[in-house]
Amino acid sequence: MLVPEVEARRALGERPIRLRVLAPYGAWTGCGRLRVLRLKMSGAEIELVAGYESYQR
Repeated sequence: MLVPEVEARRALGERPIRLRVLAPYGAWTGCGRLRVLRLKMSGAEIELVAGYESYQR
């Protein structure tokens, strides 16, 4: 199950987070919720990689 990005940030609290959004190549618009695809923690740094549920041209 992919967790919505808002819920993931809420669960991580006040820690600094780097958010990256994956998008397909070209002119696409993200549709639906932004969901966490990967969470990477190294020391004090947290990186969330997210993507939309679907994309439209």
